[in-house]
Amino acid sequence: MNLRPSKIVTRHRSIRNGLLLSVLAILVACQNIGSPTTATSPGIIASRTIKPESKVTTISAPRQNQVAEQIVYEDLWERMRAGFQLNDLYTHESVVQQIEEYADNQRFFDLITERAAPFLYWIIEEIDRRQLPLELALLPIVESTFNPNARSREHAVGLWQFLGATGKSFGLQQDWWYDGRRDPRASTVAALDYLEVLYKQFDEDWLLALAAYNTGEGNLRKAIRRNGGKPGEIDFWDLRLSGETRAHIPKLLALAAVISNSEQHGIALTPLPNQPALQTVDIGSQIDISQAAKLAKMDYAELRALNPGYLQWATHPDHPQQLLLPHANASALLNRLDELSDTTLMSWDRYEILAGDTLGGIARKLGISVDVLRSVNALQGSRIIAGDSLLIPRSSDADLSTLAPAIRNSRNLGLNIPAQYTIKRGDSLWSIARRYNLKSKEIATRNQIALTQILRPGQTLDLQYATQGDPDFSQALLTEAQATYLVRSGDSMARIAKQFNLDLQDLLRWNGISINQLIYPGQTIQFQPQDSEIN
Repeated sequence: MNLRPSKIVTRHRSIRNGLLLSVLAILVACQNIGSPTTATSPGIIASRTIKPESKVTTISAPRQNQVAEQIVYEDLWERMRAGFQLNDLYTHESVVQQIEEYADNQRFFDLITERAAPFLYWIIEEIDRRQLPLELALLPIVESTFNPNARSREHAVGLWQFLGATGKSFGLQQDWWYDGRRDPRASTVAALDYLEVLYKQFDEDWLLALAAYNTGEGNLRKAIRRNGGKPGEIDFWDLRLSGETRAHIPKLLALAAVISNSEQHGIALTPLPNQPALQTVDIGSQIDISQAAKLAKMDYAELRALNPGYLQWATHPDHPQQLLLPHANASALLNRLDELSDTTLMSWDRYEILAGDTLGGIARKLGISVDVLRSVNALQGSRIIAGDSLLIPRSSDADLSTLAPAIRNSRNLGLNIPAQYTIKRGDSLWSIARRYNLKSKEIATRNQIALTQILRPGQTLDLQYATQGDPDFSQALLTEAQATYLVRSGDSMARIAKQFNLDLQDLLRWNGISINQLIYPGQTIQFQPQDSEIN
């Protein structure tokens, strides 16, 4: 075969390049032998066994097409800083303004650190595994101040503030027993899945993806069309969006900027070990949470706080049946579980009321007294409704005092309480509370309205707290007698003062807050002078 000189040269170069690539491949393979592996997110622990989880994490995944060195971080904040990718955006005017509001607000950062401590490691692991910007780990701060039980006025729920329909579309289970939106691990996976979808939809622009996450894809597309552009041709800062969405992104970037240089901004971040704070125990069957707490030698309220996805007194009858616990308590639980049969793990059963059922008939059928059924389910009479549920103690001679946690969390299971109630002509808070065996003060506090407020037909009230149990709401009830208020998303001191007919200056003085100072969801606001002022 005759080859022209140019083709001979090309062929020789091809052979030489092929040999070089082969040698390089061999060298790389030799270097990788025995090298540390990238840590992955903690796996689910096998049924009634504990799988050791990594205690130190290395970052070896390349970011932004750059080869990263293997670096071991002892502190989660340091690891987070190393994974920030949106640094160039921190200098925007809106971000700088927000930085000034965060700076020197030590109480705010203490609060979010305390709330994030049990779950932040796993969130960072999952983001790192996907090679996404670690600024995303700060989104639960903006959305919910890291409160898994947070609930917005639009009924978005959890750390990542999922609406019911959106949560279901990303695989979050929601039923009588369990709400995946409240589960920090399940909701994190769903949120990152959603953010990755939005990132691709909006031309790989993280600001647009985050804006769509907050306001919805449809609203963002409308804003883009109003601007006369398309994704890829639009700057987020040029879009006409709601005030909430326009503030959303600067808050996230400002948080990252402050965390990047916390000392410079007067913030002392409490160190968080770069290791799992919790372990997952797969029980393998349904378990009464108060029973699990006793077996694990830990406080019932603490165990519920670490597992906010469970809405009732027990884990799910089918799935999930896992609990998150500190390491020592996980070991204690596993050791005791092996000694027990599945029938001893539950103190309660759930009975679904059928058409034609009566309270007396159910009591006879189950071998339990009517008085016990009334007491357990907080029923004042014998009226029950088909489709509702009753709590049934497993033992007919059960000591009800030992079952108190379950009773408290399900006092209204025998009543058909809607998640939302639409006001009808003639309704009042008192009449609605009487109808559903609730307290008018509870309804008013939950819906942030005055007890004396006139209700308008068509107005809706949120009653979901009564069927699901809400630790944050319980806290609100505890503080209500002391004339306090828990800040919710979107609140300002001016808005709170107007809503409760208070003088703004008095409200600021009672709380030691300046007019421009940041307030945050979960913060307690005093509605009366401090003792020092009174005296």
